[in-house]
Amino acid sequence: MSIQDILPYRLPNFKNKRLLDPHVVIVGAGASIAACKTDKNGREVPLLKNIHNILRLTDELEKYNFSNEQMGDFEKLFSDIYGRDEYKDLQEKLEFEVCNYFSDLKIPDEPTLYDYLVLSLTEKDAIISFNWDPFLMQAYRRNIDVGNLPELIFPHGNSGVGLCNDCKVKGYAGCLCPNCFKALEQMPLLYPTGKKDYNSKSIIKNEWNRAKDVLSRAAGITVYGYSAPVTDVEAVELMKSAISISQMKDIAPFTIINLPENENEQRRKWSEFYDVKMVLYCNEFKQSLLWRNPRVSLETLFDAILQGQPRSTQKSFKEFSKLRELQDYVKTITEFDMCI
Repeated sequence: MSIQDILPYRLPNFKNKRLLDPHVVIVGAGASIAACKTDKNGREVPLLKNIHNILRLTDELEKYNFSNEQMGDFEKLFSDIYGRDEYKDLQEKLEFEVCNYFSDLKIPDEPTLYDYLVLSLTEKDAIISFNWDPFLMQAYRRNIDVGNLPELIFPHGNSGVGLCNDCKVKGYAGCLCPNCFKALEQMPLLYPTGKKDYNSKSIIKNEWNRAKDVLSRAAGITVYGYSAPVTDVEAVELMKSAISISQMKDIAPFTIINLPENENEQRRKWSEFYDVKMVLYCNEFKQSLLWRNPRVSLETLFDAILQGQPRSTQKSFKEFSKLRELQDYVKTITEFDMCI
């Protein structure tokens, strides 16, 4: 009989002191705002509550006699008009303008928090993004030569992702399929409706299945700027189910990165997911395990709580003004550092 046989939770899987289970990061609009409040060309990154102002859609919405109060809650407004014949033209207009605006956003040249996030994880890990903006995909692309990067998953679609439906290939928007050399099509966006359909589009279904898989194996979860809005009922329920399957909620860390004024609400909202004793609340990314121990965040924690042997934090991230400096620094985090 092993110790695992008598424990009510699953122990993390290690090989040569290297964790095999993924660290999963769930990002929402707050993460994009923190990473790039404005893009390379000074364009503002919208939240859903102010998207009609930034995309200059107010006049269009007023034609349909929507009040300022209704326009102030774009998620509910879109959910109310979705699929209704009298709003067909408006729905198509909103979908076109949203996709067009987000597709044109460009990540700034200097290092952003998304660059740090991508480089803080490894290929066994995953980032699940519910955002439409292309910044995460662009950060991944420009850091790909560093190697050993996490999987990116987009259950709500993403403007930075291109698809070849014939070859079943997912790549960068605006590029060619590496197999048939046809231009990749824009990945569809899943818009805020009261009941989202994750099954009607095969790519969205596949992204959600990937999300469920990594969450069900996660040894730790970080929620970065994601508020789990009321229109994401299915997403929240599926996350609960996947996390329950992992059987690690009593021992795995659950980190919330959000604003100080949101702490009470966030702790209450996510308390259904994880043991409150394992919840770490951070006001910014720089306070998280991912910043303090990049690429070995969970190994560091489990060494401390299970082995009583905390690792050094001498390889913590530093602030760099140039992306190349950040990339060169990450390359100094060797396999020896990872497995010590």
